[in-house]
Amino acid sequence: MPIRLAVAGLTHGHVWGLLEQWAAQPEVELIAVADPTPLLDNARDRFQRAYVDWQRMLDAESPDVVLACADNRTSAAIAITAMQRGAHVMVEKPMAADLADAEQMLETARATDRLLMINWPTRWNPAIHALLERARSGEFGAVFEFRYRAGHAGPREIGCDPYFVAWLYDEHRNGAGALADFACYGAVMSAYLLGEPQQVLGTRGNLTKDYPISDDNAVLIARYPKAIAVIEATWSQIGTDGAPNPIVYGTEATAGVVDGKLRIHRRGAEPALETPPTLPEGERNAPEYFLKCLRTGARPEGVLSPEIALIAQRMVEAVKL
Repeated sequence: MPIRLAVAGLTHGHVWGLLEQWAAQPEVELIAVADPTPLLDNARDRFQRAYVDWQRMLDAESPDVVLACADNRTSAAIAITAMQRGAHVMVEKPMAADLADAEQMLETARATDRLLMINWPTRWNPAIHALLERARSGEFGAVFEFRYRAGHAGPREIGCDPYFVAWLYDEHRNGAGALADFACYGAVMSAYLLGEPQQVLGTRGNLTKDYPISDDNAVLIARYPKAIAVIEATWSQIGTDGAPNPIVYGTEATAGVVDGKLRIHRRGAEPALETPPTLPEGERNAPEYFLKCLRTGARPEGVLSPEIALIAQRMVEAVKL
């Protein structure tokens, strides 16, 4: 029996790459897509049916899986409703626009026994995945600091489509500005590596834009019993700074990702560059992994886990207070 996929929302810019990956899965049938914007015309030919309203789509269809790729607030509502109707759900990062929605998503997943996965594109980067797994294994000693910086010059400035830009710049639908867009990546890595922090501090603001948004730069600092995480988010940065990112400081080594490789400086040795292994079949991208979980009955692990994503949501939320 094919796995029936419905896509709810097309305004999250990551959706187009995900659609290509889902379409490449031979056991998946693309049954329906819903979006209220003209973006629907770019996707309708891939699907059997198209709707302008995701709720009407769920009323009319019985998908096995729903991919939620709307704004962060709407995607949470889609996930909750879809799970209540029996579908398994993948939500494109972050988990939600606010903590209350994220908590309700996890509660619904548990109550309905549905699969809920939060997709983070960085999970499919072999070097970042290897860095986090090796750090968790203790290879670099006790981790006492984690750093991550993410961003670009801004959604409008880099040419994101206007429907994506519209909700990214809307704090209610996004959850914040650059803080919600990019600090979440570092927060979920930190949560996976170090767990729930004891304390979160941070600041955010509009430092460079001449139009009204909640924040184009943010810094989040998480305090753990024996570690600190420093996470930066920006919609102002020009180019890259060439520094390792992310970077793990351990008692036996300093390790980071540079140009797709691991740069590891061990105690008493010279820095070395290592090529990470390729991701194994079944874990090369989000749809592959999600389908593997469905087949095996496993729950998403690591940063893909909604429990880990909820910790990240709490971390980001603390900076907004």
